[in-house]
Amino acid sequence: GAALSDGMGSGEKACQESTMVVVEMLEELLEAGFPVKTAVQMMNTALVIGREEVRFSTIDVSLFDLYSGTCEFVKAGASTTFIKRKDAVEKICSTTLPIGVLQDIEIDTVTKSLGSGDYVIMVTDGVLDSLPVGEQDLLMEMIIGGTKGNNPKEMAHYILEQVLEWTGEEPIDGMTVAVA
Repeated sequence: GAALSDGMGSGEKACQESTMVVVEMLEELLEAGFPVKTAVQMMNTALVIGREEVRFSTIDVSLFDLYSGTCEFVKAGASTTFIKRKDAVEKICSTTLPIGVLQDIEIDTVTKSLGSGDYVIMVTDGVLDSLPVGEQDLLMEMIIGGTKGNNPKEMAHYILEQVLEWTGEEPIDGMTVAVA
């Protein structure tokens, strides 16, 4: 699986540390055998009642099942995820809030079949927010559609380079691109 978390605490360092804590907590709960939705709900409760610096945190998880060739996408307040297939780019959107906002949380989950040669591209909202409003998903689809080769690391670098070239300025928010 792959997980991204984008915290909304105060201060860059605090923010980075808190998102690592969220991802590690999620990993531990999943390893302990909790279903992913239950794990996210438990973390939400901890943030809502907690007094930590971090109050809100996005959750973006892609859980791969190598036997069935499927991937379950779990999102709370998370950015669009893209699937690059041989002849198309598919997107998985979410309209939910981050965890830590409300006691009763909505979690978006969707399962998709993946084929050989498909790539899952996860991004934090800093990546999409740096592109023009209203055209973000479309531009990302074009950028991802234009990637060549089959090395996930190179693909992630290429996507980030293209986004930064498009904006032509220094990023104002953390920008993460993960390719699997």
